[in-house]
Amino acid sequence: MSLDLEKLQSYREGNRLEFKKAKGGLPRSFWETYSAFANTDGGLIVLGADEGADGSLVPLGISNVEAMLKDLWNGLNNPERASANVLMDSDVSVQECEGLRLLLVHVPRASRYLRPVFVNNNPKTGTFRRNGEGDYHVTNDAYLSLVRDSMTDSIDTALLDEGFSLEDLNGDTIRAYRSIFKETRPGHPWIELPDVAFLVRIGAARRSGKDHEIHPTRAGLLMFGDAWRIVNEFPNYFLDCRQEIDGNRWNNRVVSNSGDWSGNVFDFWFKAYPMLSEGLPVPFRLAPSMQRIDDTPQHRAVREVLTNALVHADYFGRTGVVLVRKPDRIIASNPGTLRIALDEVEAGGVSDPRNETLLSMFSLLNIGERAGSGYDTLREGTYSAGKPDPLLEELWEPDRVRLTLELETSGLTDFRLPGMGGETSPLVTEIKPPRGDQVGDPVTKTSDQVNSDTDLVTDPVGSNTDLVTDQVGSQVSHSTSNPVQELIAVLGNREMSISELMHELGLKHRPSFRERYLDPALEMGLIERTIPGKPTSSKQRYRRVKR
Repeated sequence: MSLDLEKLQSYREGNRLEFKKAKGGLPRSFWETYSAFANTDGGLIVLGADEGADGSLVPLGISNVEAMLKDLWNGLNNPERASANVLMDSDVSVQECEGLRLLLVHVPRASRYLRPVFVNNNPKTGTFRRNGEGDYHVTNDAYLSLVRDSMTDSIDTALLDEGFSLEDLNGDTIRAYRSIFKETRPGHPWIELPDVAFLVRIGAARRSGKDHEIHPTRAGLLMFGDAWRIVNEFPNYFLDCRQEIDGNRWNNRVVSNSGDWSGNVFDFWFKAYPMLSEGLPVPFRLAPSMQRIDDTPQHRAVREVLTNALVHADYFGRTGVVLVRKPDRIIASNPGTLRIALDEVEAGGVSDPRNETLLSMFSLLNIGERAGSGYDTLREGTYSAGKPDPLLEELWEPDRVRLTLELETSGLTDFRLPGMGGETSPLVTEIKPPRGDQVGDPVTKTSDQVNSDTDLVTDPVGSNTDLVTDQVGSQVSHSTSNPVQELIAVLGNREMSISELMHELGLKHRPSFRERYLDPALEMGLIERTIPGKPTSSKQRYRRVKR
């Protein structure tokens, strides 16, 4: 079997590739890289090779592959060497390059239940992570975060039966929550319960086995407590939402420690949402009751961004939850790492909230999507506005997750957008396609202006105000859902690297970019490499094929 150089290049560009000479057998540094890849985002270790000056693979070969394989598996199954074996047989392979045998070890991202993956039987000094400069020892904060995430039970279910009582919860917040609950779920049997029983039902309080009194849970304190009491349990607790609209440092800001409001998670949500959604276009729709419905996929996406940041935050982390509304986007970041791999998040269908009880409380008010569908809600919001997919990133030291959601704040009024549904939805009168041939150039071509060779945009819907719903949905979908066409449009007449293309397309996950955008465009002969003889060259660029 020969090496897949394209696959190696994808690992290199993601800082997930490590060459090791392994001349004297399985090197000690292998285990540090094994720990680093398992605790970060996975990677590929190539044993019996070195990295050339240009970043290319220089095969050296392994004289006794069978002995190295034996040492590898013995070490993986020896707790004195590695705390966990995250490999399957298919993750290890022997491959040839220029007649020399190499050993390839694919290390997947470890399940949170197995992390931290450490080596040499020492969790403090044997836990590593990966960054742009290689493997490094984690800080104590990062180590503790990994340990917290390895627990089976959600952290916010813990009962605060020492030093906390129900008097630490804000009565006004509880009344506001119950009012919305009653409106959202009319006739629900919990509506008539007294406050204490209601708080127990929703997971905000529980009876202690120590003193047999009712005490708040961590979730109850976060949702209904006052900030000055919350910090007694979560010393780094901090919520921050600000608008940066006109170039000032900030135009409007709300923070949890200001002292002029409760500062809890529930009240923050209702203060932050109007700030984040301000200026989003609202279509004119009437419900059967003749009440106007002011909701769009963009509004739903904004709610999801806000809710996600709050329910996935590691409130023991060093940094707080920060949401920034800029003119054309929202940037939300929360402490903690992703609990599942990025590609699983983007694929949808899987959910692992850090604070399950908080999510349940929001869900009872119909805030937050059902498990595993949140990212689809975000994508629907950007798709409806002709914007790139949301950009989800993991940042390290301190650990944070950052989500960037691009917004369209003009030209969408009175539209029937995908996902709105309903026969009372308004007709689209005009539409702004997602991109032009050059970055920053709006696409305003009519049907007779579209280049028939490239067919990058479709006829504008504004030419006919009598279009029916399925025609509108079809045209919007055609103009925004073809990855190859999006790639060609961004590329234009330029030569661009993979990193540059992904940045302009608003994409993060490199394997998905290759599978959906790059490889199909190459196979169709629409683009070509600038260095065709060296597909893995660090100087490789891509350009459109001239006809």
